[in-house]
Amino acid sequence: MTDLDVLVVGPTSENQIVLLDELPRPEPHTVFARSSTTALGGTSAGKALHLVDRGVGTLLLTTQGDDATGQGLMDALRGCGVDVRAARTDGPTERHLNLMSARGERVSIYLQAAGELPDEELRRARATAREALGQVRAVFLDLADLSRRLIPEVTALAHEVWVDLHDYDGEEAFHRPFLEAADVVLMNGDRIQAPSTYLRGLVADGKTLAVCTLGARGAIAVGPDGSFARVEAPQVDVVDPNGAGDAFAAGVMSHALRVGGAAALTGDALWEALEAGSAQAVRAITSRQLSPLLDAPRPAR
Repeated sequence: MTDLDVLVVGPTSENQIVLLDELPRPEPHTVFARSSTTALGGTSAGKALHLVDRGVGTLLLTTQGDDATGQGLMDALRGCGVDVRAARTDGPTERHLNLMSARGERVSIYLQAAGELPDEELRRARATAREALGQVRAVFLDLADLSRRLIPEVTALAHEVWVDLHDYDGEEAFHRPFLEAADVVLMNGDRIQAPSTYLRGLVADGKTLAVCTLGARGAIAVGPDGSFARVEAPQVDVVDPNGAGDAFAAGVMSHALRVGGAAALTGDALWEALEAGSAQAVRAITSRQLSPLLDAPRPAR
């Protein structure tokens, strides 16, 4: 690994996490929460934390609201060893309400969307991205307006583009620019029909690697040579399921970087990458926060 291996672009947020026995039914009723906490969140923050936890030099390019909450989130990330560059948006920090079931299911409600990005801040973000793209071996581009607006730079300059489509159904227009930019596609199986068939189609159409997490049923992947691999979900006592998917993605990516990139994930190496993802997911779900690094952060730099 080098001092800077990966650029992660996407959201950081403040999350109100409510853990329930099961997700609410779509009808009026009352439920009691197992717990409720406020914590650092955001899919890109999660990936960056878990990449750092795996020893991968990581730069997180994200957005920050113009309030004390946003600054606090940046300080927390830096205290965990994440190099953060933040573009300042107009308005408060992005905030979510995450309803989580004991099985790891989630409903994410946007309480506060990220504000508009002023032109000068976008110019600064483009300059930061271009500088980083001259050094990194891979980019993780998450679903966010900032990421979408940097797709031209990323596709022109990045060696390998990883995209997490989350609960993509195979059709939504919002996801299309990200899918087209990707060399590596990760997603979950919540809304996709016949996930193994869909992954095979992605690789047949030119993607280097396609991976789908299946919750309690584990994860599957199709490698660059068309090989198929599957791992079972780890059997552990879950403390907090939030962030498991981002941790899994970081584990897969870190293993790919160690063996020469996603194109090297064939045969046993593909299965080993999924195992690395599962091991990192365990780090997330057995922690009370997005990453165990947040349990004992270092002083902010």
